[in-house]
Amino acid sequence: MKLRKYWKRAALLGTLVLALGVVAGCGSDESTDTATVNPDAKVVNVATRGTSKPFSYTNDDGTLTGYDVEILKEVERRDSSLHFNFKPMAVDAAFVAMDAGQVDMIANQMRNNPQRAAKYIYTKEINNYTVRKLVVKKGRTDIHSLKDLEGKTVAATTNSEFVDLLKQYNETATTPINVIYTDKGTVETLNLVATGRADAAGEYEYMVTTAQKDRNLPVESVGDTLTDVPTYFLLRKDPEMQKVADKIDAQVKAMRADGTLKKLSEQYLGGDYTVEPAKQ
Repeated sequence: MKLRKYWKRAALLGTLVLALGVVAGCGSDESTDTATVNPDAKVVNVATRGTSKPFSYTNDDGTLTGYDVEILKEVERRDSSLHFNFKPMAVDAAFVAMDAGQVDMIANQMRNNPQRAAKYIYTKEINNYTVRKLVVKKGRTDIHSLKDLEGKTVAATTNSEFVDLLKQYNETATTPINVIYTDKGTVETLNLVATGRADAAGEYEYMVTTAQKDRNLPVESVGDTLTDVPTYFLLRKDPEMQKVADKIDAQVKAMRADGTLKKLSEQYLGGDYTVEPAKQ
């Protein structure tokens, strides 16, 4: 009887240890099979949303992918002195983690602004341009511009350039636009529009196309382009990370020259957004 109890306890302990090991392994998503990683490579911990298709998301087989992620995976394939270790998290949490030294960079369609440039390092090469338009529930015909949104409710992702645009507009608006803020990204803003909880959102064209195709979401882009903003990678400011930024820039520049960046944009974004859009 004592021997039977011993083996039961041993089996239970083994199960607990295995479970703890699985939990511990959920904190990151390695970019490359560890067997192929250069053991002398500089490990760069990268914060990325992981839930924002087509930029950073988990595909059907559980692999982290997306346009921003695949650029860095290609950089690593070309420069084995770097190894990117991806850590999915929200953008606000990513900044806290980077300030605390828990991550080294953020890969999440980062736009350049003076406040961040004073505190962090931006890569110099442009990853892509974001073409943002208003998005409404399919079939709605009363909204085509910000003027049409006065007194109505708009969903916006925290820290996006669209938030800045709304704040600027509301400074002189006769009737301010009401704003619902979220840090859950486009998935949440488009859901708010599709369910009628928001009258509109301001989102990237390729995000709307993805939502229509993959989730059959009844939303559509309307009106003229609101913004077309270049995006970059953002790194912790110190001499070591400046070297990393320079290496990333060198490879992204080469990817642009040989057409790889364009191919990734067409594959993940549905078109070539690596060049500045023509002004309307």
